[in-house]
Amino acid sequence: MKGKCCVGGITEKGRLVRLLTIKGENQPENTEFAIRQIWNLEFYKKKDTRAPHCEDVLVQSKNLIGNLDSTLKVVDFIKQRNIVIWQGCPDNLFEGLLQWTNSGSAYINKIAIPTQSAGFWISDRNLTKNEFNGIRYNYPAADGWRSIKYIGFEPPIAIIPAGTLIRVSLARWWQSPGENTEERCYLQLSGWYDLE
Repeated sequence: MKGKCCVGGITEKGRLVRLLTIKGENQPENTEFAIRQIWNLEFYKKKDTRAPHCEDVLVQSKNLIGNLDSTLKVVDFIKQRNIVIWQGCPDNLFEGLLQWTNSGSAYINKIAIPTQSAGFWISDRNLTKNEFNGIRYNYPAADGWRSIKYIGFEPPIAIIPAGTLIRVSLARWWQSPGENTEERCYLQLSGWYDLE
């Protein structure tokens, strides 16, 4: 993200948060935050948040406490906090409000906005890597491919196996220059967990 990165987190009580700097910017690319870390954070909700990006918080102070127990799977950590994990086809993500372009990309627009912009998904089919306008992962659907852009830091793998916990999110509102389309938030895939 142009030298910045989107960092998601989960509070002890199971709230999804997106950790912005005190100035309301994404974290720097060399952020201290990493997967499976436990932090003591002081933050407050960003006031001018635009739906569906309700997870945005401004981090005022931070203190690294440690890491999750290495025997604890991320999926189990999430389930212990009663966080909904979407299952099956990507059409089930974000309250079923995703629309699909002819090329297979998913987005939401102002007609129907979900209550969140980040979440977790377990696909019922393998996702295969495809290099087209960057790295994308394809889901084979009855009416053609569903294609999700990959924006994570981990090196891409050839196949994300069915049954794997995946983090997905909606990008910020964006309107394609020169095209006659409305503002949209596109679906993106930022990582997977617990692969051995």
